[in-house]
Amino acid sequence: MADPFPFEVPEISGPIASHITKLERAYVVPPPKGGPNQSVQRSGVLTAEGAPVENAVTWRGTTPVTVPPAMPEGEVDQLEGRWLFLGPLFGHFGHFLVESICRIWAVDQLRGQLDGVLYVPKFQNRPEHVANVYRPFLEALGVDLPMRNIEDPAQVEQLFVPRQGFGMFQMIEGAPEFRAFIRAHAGKTVAPEGSAKIYISRSELPGARGSVLFERRLEGWLEAEGYVPYHPQKHSHLEQIAAYRAARHIIAVDCSPLHLLGMVGDEGQKVGVIARRDGDLDEIFARQIRAFQGAEARAFNHLRRNWIEAHGNRPSRTSWGELDYPALRESLMAAGLIKGVEAWEEPTEADYEAELDRIAAAAGHRFKPWDGPKGKAPGDGD
Repeated sequence: MADPFPFEVPEISGPIASHITKLERAYVVPPPKGGPNQSVQRSGVLTAEGAPVENAVTWRGTTPVTVPPAMPEGEVDQLEGRWLFLGPLFGHFGHFLVESICRIWAVDQLRGQLDGVLYVPKFQNRPEHVANVYRPFLEALGVDLPMRNIEDPAQVEQLFVPRQGFGMFQMIEGAPEFRAFIRAHAGKTVAPEGSAKIYISRSELPGARGSVLFERRLEGWLEAEGYVPYHPQKHSHLEQIAAYRAARHIIAVDCSPLHLLGMVGDEGQKVGVIARRDGDLDEIFARQIRAFQGAEARAFNHLRRNWIEAHGNRPSRTSWGELDYPALRESLMAAGLIKGVEAWEEPTEADYEAELDRIAAAAGHRFKPWDGPKGKAPGDGD
């Protein structure tokens, strides 16, 4: 029988400023080159003597996504200077927004004591390209230090390893220090620019990405209410920040861009989050937005059922939500997000057949209805 995992989920409901481990000649160890993109990677930090460092473990809810690595063999790179360890650098934007920035709160705590920040790749796929993509975005969140993504094991002259201060599920509201850092810095160098009312849309993502059935109709109904469909994937990270800072009313199905909205928005916004899959992610996004910026954020779950891949067994980022649109309209009206200028008619049986054919053609496979238990968390991603 395998030994139990030696560390516990970090507690972040109260202050964590004192939870920064300072190390001399510690080892920073990335995942092995050529390895697969596993859900749990052996990477992180070891002391000079080879002991695992608890703060270096990154958690997703109650599950670690990194576990302590083995001691590197042979000669390793020597990195001089004072560095802050930030954990795994995800290429996936949603995971970056939750799990790759969860330690940046310590930048303010250690101001003037650092030469830069260090990541390890989530897995070894073009690590320098991923770093280049996120460097300007990280700076816009308030990390004004050189950033490196370590491809090979390195022994670091002086390393600071802070506790994770943010994460999914029970950690979505963040530690006090993390929220304070985000409020002080995130997006402040980017001028607001864009429409006052936006609907964050998934309708132009690849067919395998999932959304809600009849999203184009939803867009049309919201356009009649003055909303402009917004497709984040068509804009740079800085342009997205500008749009989310400008908007006063925002509606979206549950999706990764809401993590960014929660960081760069403000208390004057009204936000509606529509559930597109079982798992209460709509509530989780709304909780983050309320906790970080004090905005008025409401979750709306009018799911009738989920349509999942024919070979699947639960809802995920690739599934499609079947919504009760008339009921959603009433809820959005009650929340003051729309006026109800048009009726939102129930699609016909023929409409459903055509829509399911459309998404099957786009995804390359059929979908089946799933009427499983409410509250089962989706597996991954946005």
